[in-house]
Amino acid sequence: MKKLAFPLLILTFILLACNITPVPTTESPVTEPPVTEPPVTEPPVTEPPVTEPPVMTNLTCNELSLYLDPALASGYDCQVVPESPYEMEMYPEHTELSLQGYPLVDKFFEPHISIYSVSDYTILRPDFVPNRVAELQAILTSGSIPPYTSPFHSYLPFLPTFGAGEAFYAQAQVFPFMSGNGIRFLTEFAQYTVPVNNTDLFYTYQGLTSDGQYWVSVILPINHTMLPGSADPLPGGVSFEDFANNYDPYILDMVNQLNSQSPSSYTPTITALDALVSSITITP
Repeated sequence: MKKLAFPLLILTFILLACNITPVPTTESPVTEPPVTEPPVTEPPVTEPPVTEPPVMTNLTCNELSLYLDPALASGYDCQVVPESPYEMEMYPEHTELSLQGYPLVDKFFEPHISIYSVSDYTILRPDFVPNRVAELQAILTSGSIPPYTSPFHSYLPFLPTFGAGEAFYAQAQVFPFMSGNGIRFLTEFAQYTVPVNNTDLFYTYQGLTSDGQYWVSVILPINHTMLPGSADPLPGGVSFEDFANNYDPYILDMVNQLNSQSPSSYTPTITALDALVSSITITP
């Protein structure tokens, strides 16, 4: 009996061990820190600098340089014009560029560009030139052209001096050239009540360099198909007396008609002449 008791004791212990339920072990989950990507910084967008295309010049005449479109002239003559002391046409020594092979011939004025020293001109005409300079500067400061009102009384600043006056002005505008600023307009010079016609009509630009030292005077003939070829005969075949007596309403009507025309309808075009003027550079 004693030998049987020990194995029974061992068997009882084994059975009790089999009924023990293991206690589950709970481990804390391992939390990985979130992976933070470094911020992506786009490089700043750098716009290339805006540079104006250089204005080409293909002609230099003393202190004057410009781009001359071959469609406007096939050649040129550069000279220093001596002083003229005559009251009817007075000016100091100056540079003058004459255009050769211009599209229009046999006109009242030959196509040319003159560069005047303001101080030299003032010494010669102290009673006249400072007023013209002040008038032009006032227009350039305001940026607008005064309205045209009446023939020979409503005018824009102009040099050189002539023994005649501006009959009218049309297509007037303020715009700069490379070395300064000025005004362009169409006009005729006369000593009497002249009809608007293609012989006498011309484009002009009157400008001042930014330092005020030089006056730029551009005189270029221009035509339009709406105009008669010359001043004779008078419009409508009227007598000179009748035409003169009705000159104011005639000129006002013609100015309105000239202003209403497209710049490209003139010969040469106003656009082409403006481009020539815009390229002018004065280098003392």
